[in-house]
Amino acid sequence: MFRRKHHQAIGNILQQLNGDLLREHRCYFGGGTAIALMKDEYRESVDIDFLISDKEHYRELRSLLTDTAGIYSIAKKGAKLVLARDIKADQYGIRTMIQSGDVVVKFEIVLEGRIVFDGPGPSNFVENIATLTKLDLLTSKLLANSDRWNDAAIYNRDIIDYVMLAPSKIELNASLKKAHLAYGNSIHRDLQKASNKLLAHDGWLEECMKMLKIDIPKALLWQKLNDLMRDHTTNEKLYSLKT
Repeated sequence: MFRRKHHQAIGNILQQLNGDLLREHRCYFGGGTAIALMKDEYRESVDIDFLISDKEHYRELRSLLTDTAGIYSIAKKGAKLVLARDIKADQYGIRTMIQSGDVVVKFEIVLEGRIVFDGPGPSNFVENIATLTKLDLLTSKLLANSDRWNDAAIYNRDIIDYVMLAPSKIELNASLKKAHLAYGNSIHRDLQKASNKLLAHDGWLEECMKMLKIDIPKALLWQKLNDLMRDHTTNEKLYSLKT
């Protein structure tokens, strides 16, 4: 049982989904919510994001979810899922809102066209739902960081989620290489910019922690960010960083 109320609502929804069907379609739980739930709920995350990089399987899921069964096409038998908004689907994703008690949760399946996901291992599960591998969680967060690190409304959550996954130097390098295939050297520059913003802008880290409802000590998060900066800078030549 998760301790945050919104996460309890998310857990209730996840428990009603057909994890086997989603895994067969290579559709994996990811994003900040998956990371937060995997890492002792260090922050509040309010959406359910599934990601899929296989176009054929995305097409099949899109067909299922937009047919008469709707959300029940990916749910367990006997599930009681209440939609708060009709399902909408396009070439980029499938979206709806699900009511869970008195909480409304945004639910989305996103087609990832920039990288190809690896299959999950036996440890890559939350509530019996397959998640992205650690490498793909890290890589996805690097891509998201490059997309929106300078958007104040995001509160630099992507680089925070990245460091909370505690990547080793090998995992840091592997995720940078995989993200580099999609975005090139901007991945490295944007990682540095986001980290610098959190570490050097007076009061910004505190503001991000407040708005994201992060409940770990500030000193611990600061150290994780500082370690990331150190490891990335130390291996600058390995990452072929261009200014």
